[in-house]
Amino acid sequence: MSDVIVFVLFIVAAVSTFFVASRLTMFGDAVKEKTKASSSFMGVIIGIAISLPELTSSVTAVAIDAPDLAVGNLIGSNLFNIMGLAIFDLVYRRYQIMTYASIESKLYGWLVILLTLIVLFGLTFTFPTHIFHISYSTIVIVLLYVIGSKWINDRTEYKGRKIKRENKRYKDYSYQQVMTYFILSAFGIMIIGSVLTITAERIATITGLGASFVGAFLVAISTSLPDAVSVGTALKLRRFNLGISSLLGSNAFNIMVLAITDFIYLRGGLFGKSSPSNLIIGSVSIVFILLIIFNITRKRERPSWSYAIPSVLIILGYFVTTYFVFQMR
Repeated sequence: MSDVIVFVLFIVAAVSTFFVASRLTMFGDAVKEKTKASSSFMGVIIGIAISLPELTSSVTAVAIDAPDLAVGNLIGSNLFNIMGLAIFDLVYRRYQIMTYASIESKLYGWLVILLTLIVLFGLTFTFPTHIFHISYSTIVIVLLYVIGSKWINDRTEYKGRKIKRENKRYKDYSYQQVMTYFILSAFGIMIIGSVLTITAERIATITGLGASFVGAFLVAISTSLPDAVSVGTALKLRRFNLGISSLLGSNAFNIMVLAITDFIYLRGGLFGKSSPSNLIIGSVSIVFILLIIFNITRKRERPSWSYAIPSVLIILGYFVTTYFVFQMR
């Protein structure tokens, strides 16, 4: 495959992402309308669907024995997702979208923080004994994700029954149609994510960038494009809580994907073979989510400049972190 073809395929896949991910969000919104699911619950479902590229790329990374690439991809994706949300927050600042976020979105933020702390613990401390080849951190991540998601979703479903149903936007579609289109869109996202990952890894070889930097930023950004497009589409539809909860749900599922990757990686503990730069990226992502939670908690409307401060800090922090990790490669 020539270098030119690699770059062309990457651009085509990136452009295709904008269309397919927007369809995914639209039909996810349609599924919500056709069922009793709340915006937060459907946001999490969409978040899982648009995390399929991360799963595909991580499985590919461990298949070629590149554990650092797998870890960096998932942690870097979470960092990019929050930065993307901060950009959207500035674009839609006159609506102050964080004031529309529900308690469930905030709880998912705390869940992501707890899961990331466990990942950082696993990256920092390597215990001599594992259950087969699986680290203890992975087991804790799986348990916490399953229990935490179920508890939050139970709260979401309860509140969803209290919400007054809105006017029908998708009355021309049947339930079977919206489910079919939603599933097909999710499958399309997975295929596009695979193309993005393969071409991004090839571009990394062509340009000579390090594996850690490539995993945390180039591959992470390419596989996170569906997340950004999906959130942007939800915000355009004025589904502010749907967009926020889908992104936070995607971040939580990304860490679950990291645990799945550890199960698949048979050459030892995945966390023990990751570079120190992932510790920095994970720590910064926690700070970013704390800023998001802080903005969600401040419900009272504020002047635009005051409201925008957390998002501005997140965007600046992302580029500073990118530069610092690039210097470490």
